[in-house]
Amino acid sequence: MADPISLVVGPLVSTVIEKATSLIDQNFQSLIGVEKDVRTLSSMLTSIQSVLKDAEDKQLYSEQLRDWLGKLKAAAYDSQDVLETFETDACLWQRKQQVRNCHPPFSASKISYKLEAAREIKDILVRLDEIAREKEKFSLNVNVINRQTDESRNSSSLVVEADVVGREDDKNKIVDQLLSKEFDREGDISVIPVIGMGGLGKTTLAQVVYNDDRVKKHFEFMMWVCVGVDFNYRRILKEMIEYHSTMNYNNINALSDEQLESRLLSFFARKSFFLVLDDVWIESYDAWDKLQKVLKQGGKGSRVLITSRNTRVANLTIGTQRPYCLDYLPEDQCWSLFEQIVFKQNNIAGNESKDLEHIGKEIVRKCNGLPLAVKAMGGLLRGNHDVNKWQKILEHDIWEAEEKSTNTGKPIVLPALKLSYDNLPSCLKQCFLYCSIFPKGYMFDKSELVKLWKAESFIHSDEIGSDYFDDLLMRSFFQLLDIDSMQRYRMHDLIHGLAQSVSSTHYYQVKDNESCHVSESHRHVSLLCENVENLALEITDKSKRLRTLLFPSEHHKVFGQALDKLFRNLKYIRVLDLSSSTIGELPNSIKELKLLHYLDLSKTEITALPNSICSLYNLQTLKLLGCFSLFELPKHLSNLVNLEHLELDDMFWFKSSTLPPRMGCLTRLQNLHAFQIKHNSGYGIDELKDMKCLKGTLHISKLENATNAAEAKLKDKEKLEKVVFEWSNSDGDPQHEATDESVLEDLQPHTNLKVLQLLCYKGTRFPSWIRDGLLQKLVNLSFNHCSNIKVLSLGRLEHLKELHMKGMLELEEWPEADYISLHTLKISNCPKLICLPSLFPDMEVLKIKKCDSLKTLPLTPFLCSLTLVDNLVLEDWNEKLEPIFFINDQGQREPLHSVNDQGETVEVKASYFRLLTDIKIVNCPKLLPLPKSVSPEKLEISGCQQLNTLPELSLYLQHLALDGCHGETLLRAIPNTDSLFSLVISNISGITHLPKLPQLSGLKALYIHYCSDLASLFEEESSFQGLSSLKLLSIRNCPQLVTLLSQGLPATIECLSIGSCHSLMSLGPNEGLKNLTSLRDLYIDDCPALQSLPEEGLATSLQHLHIEGCPLLLKECQNDVGPNWLNIKDIPDLEIEHPNSKTKVSPPAWYRQFICCKG
Repeated sequence: MADPISLVVGPLVSTVIEKATSLIDQNFQSLIGVEKDVRTLSSMLTSIQSVLKDAEDKQLYSEQLRDWLGKLKAAAYDSQDVLETFETDACLWQRKQQVRNCHPPFSASKISYKLEAAREIKDILVRLDEIAREKEKFSLNVNVINRQTDESRNSSSLVVEADVVGREDDKNKIVDQLLSKEFDREGDISVIPVIGMGGLGKTTLAQVVYNDDRVKKHFEFMMWVCVGVDFNYRRILKEMIEYHSTMNYNNINALSDEQLESRLLSFFARKSFFLVLDDVWIESYDAWDKLQKVLKQGGKGSRVLITSRNTRVANLTIGTQRPYCLDYLPEDQCWSLFEQIVFKQNNIAGNESKDLEHIGKEIVRKCNGLPLAVKAMGGLLRGNHDVNKWQKILEHDIWEAEEKSTNTGKPIVLPALKLSYDNLPSCLKQCFLYCSIFPKGYMFDKSELVKLWKAESFIHSDEIGSDYFDDLLMRSFFQLLDIDSMQRYRMHDLIHGLAQSVSSTHYYQVKDNESCHVSESHRHVSLLCENVENLALEITDKSKRLRTLLFPSEHHKVFGQALDKLFRNLKYIRVLDLSSSTIGELPNSIKELKLLHYLDLSKTEITALPNSICSLYNLQTLKLLGCFSLFELPKHLSNLVNLEHLELDDMFWFKSSTLPPRMGCLTRLQNLHAFQIKHNSGYGIDELKDMKCLKGTLHISKLENATNAAEAKLKDKEKLEKVVFEWSNSDGDPQHEATDESVLEDLQPHTNLKVLQLLCYKGTRFPSWIRDGLLQKLVNLSFNHCSNIKVLSLGRLEHLKELHMKGMLELEEWPEADYISLHTLKISNCPKLICLPSLFPDMEVLKIKKCDSLKTLPLTPFLCSLTLVDNLVLEDWNEKLEPIFFINDQGQREPLHSVNDQGETVEVKASYFRLLTDIKIVNCPKLLPLPKSVSPEKLEISGCQQLNTLPELSLYLQHLALDGCHGETLLRAIPNTDSLFSLVISNISGITHLPKLPQLSGLKALYIHYCSDLASLFEEESSFQGLSSLKLLSIRNCPQLVTLLSQGLPATIECLSIGSCHSLMSLGPNEGLKNLTSLRDLYIDDCPALQSLPEEGLATSLQHLHIEGCPLLLKECQNDVGPNWLNIKDIPDLEIEHPNSKTKVSPPAWYRQFICCKG
């Protein structure tokens, strides 16, 4: 087989020619004196460019030709460096002259940079002349030159991973293993290894298993971690914690392993979880055992699915299920997969179809049952129906390697992948090769990779980069992992191996415990090491023309004093990633990085950026995410005129007082989260005028300072998706009202806008572009403290899905209008609003709070969630019945009929509230009882005197909270249902004991709080006998309660929390707590009358005991001397607090997950 190393030169040469042509075409004044040499350079490269396509194709079989391409690429790299350095120096010199407001006839500095550029260009011309003469001996064919932007096929939309073919049976068998109770053991986990060689589709299979609805419903918590070759325990813990946003911690890198374990356990301990560990290579039991000890603290029935090529992985754990060995895909199913990719959107007829099918099946046969190879071939031939092209692929000599390969009886996959790579356009090849410097298993962010490609001058625009990425994805060079609706991308290990095998000496990875062989020819380097300071200096000493330096490892990097020298060595660097390091400040020598396009300082300890960073004329991306000690930006930031991405956390905009002046100079900037208007120069709203590239969100504040608001030209900013207009909260001066109206009228956004928010607007009416509904693409609209608006006129907004109104104190009228798409309506503190539009045909979520004049709810046939809080006159549910329709045989909509008891045919009707499942009603004293047709899953009622009954249809009720209800009427209405999961009883006055509960066999959590008159728990102690699944019992702030039940509590209880029960003297019978064989956590606090623990002791299962604020009990539990000491001394986690301790105690996080309301 030919040497796999492949040099891609064409796109680089095209870029250099374009740069030279651009300098000449712009009539660049500073070009005087070197223009002739620049023209010669462009001409010579154009001549050589004409044979590059043929040279790149033939290099695999000629080492001399590959050496020639290497010389050409080095010369092209150097040419690009010289031209971009010259252009930068010229622009910086001109800027200095403008600042000085003088143009002297002679400048030593000007002559200096020109002389240096002229000398370097002449040296390159000598090299190119030799290269041009040498090309003649290779007899290369001249090709038509295509611009790199046209070489890739069009891909206007994302091509999603092909549907899984031939693995349905495998999926079902693994799902059955996951759901089977055979391996359920308390305090243990069941591990299912999926074993198979690379390219068989283990990750794809794991993905479809993970996304299976049966699996999602079965487990309480799910996680996915790509492990890779390095089984890094700390990284795995971090990814498990970060997997869900609710578990995200900003300071996670600073936490110790023990702290990471604690954070993770606080969330999923005792929960049944499903964890996928993808691509595991580990063979060491010690490394796995550390993780396994943490995982075993999950709930009974937890599962871990491991994908691996190594059968030894199956032997790592005790209790591991039998490995599921994934076999080769049968030939007929391989053909189905290939056919689905290649012919999905194209119907080929006649002889051509038969020819393609015949050749295609032969190609598929050569893939030998490996789905990855089939996908690669499918991606290569997708949309191409040239029979000759297919025949050439089939007869390519690269397949001969298969016949010579392997000791395993099956050929390697590399030839098929290599063939797919060889057929990539050069513009895609260089983008693919760049990915070789990232570690195996790296999760790519599409937009971030596009920024890197642009920083390296591989692409000219984000749109082209996005198309290139989608094209590589379509050809299976990337895998889409769609887990929990989160799209992540990675390269299959074999694809990554291909990238490294074909990448030239210009790309290099430095790994721990490996010798560093970086040479002068390397331009793109990544360090995957823990100790980087000395190694980084060594690399930059060896490779003076380095363009990329990345540190993509999980280690927290320390650069010490190396940064200053590092910057001085990186004269030609384009991409520099210093993220996740201990950097506190940057040396001024950063100004030496003249050609830097991309700088990542995220997750560093940096407190301020030096002004010298503002001389980085070419900087396109500046990343400052997670820099929590950074409070301001340098005052000359406006000098970064090529800056496109300024990435800061949302928190920065809250803690930073102001942006630097003259931000309007950054005309290429795409994201400006916040802009605060001032009267000072450089802070006017006209700064936004030329910022036409802004996209995403723009928050404009202090609009009371705006003059000539039309100068902002928001109408021209078609890429903005969200705009927030904010005024400072001022008085009711009529002059302010008129000014606000005029300003807002002039701030009309582009019609592409999707989200609009108005904050503290004091006008009495909205601008015409709101009243007339001109923003037809609007999906989210919010009015916050627009306190002078009386009439809500919004026009017809057919796509509006969410509407939020808060603090509209004068709003009285909301005229009827069609809100056909409105999904969510939230209204708060609109005291004069009398009524709402009568019908919202598509609404699912309705929240109304503090609307003191509103009496009737609107018609909402698809309402699912309803929240009503502090609505003092609201009374009418406005319940209506509507006909049920069906589609008849003619395709027409027709009402459904039935025969009643009298034999009459009548229309079948259903309530408008039939879909309502989530209800919260607080302090609505006049609201009538809930409609009979309501069948909620979650119901919370507080302070509603008229609500004295619960819905009759409560078979699916899962959570019930009754608060602030006088007497026991509602308590006796608690339905007898197995579905009830948690029950909260709080603030019930006027009763000394709770009525007997019905049989609630599914109840897991019971909260009894703030019942001031409660002397005993239940009127019948047998109430607890029906709670056969109870795990958590919390009794707090019941000052009259004297004792728990004399007959004891259910043996299923795992957590018992008792607090602020000042009269409590006893915890029940002597053997009561000892019989709680499942009890693991016991919390007792602020019970001053409690004298002792039960004489028979506590349950042997108890793992954690916390006692605080119980002086009499504390005496009984004193170390070695207290009568109760012998009963508690062996409890693993024992917390006995001093009476003066101010520590606040609450049940562990895993129990707090039971409900999402008070308790």
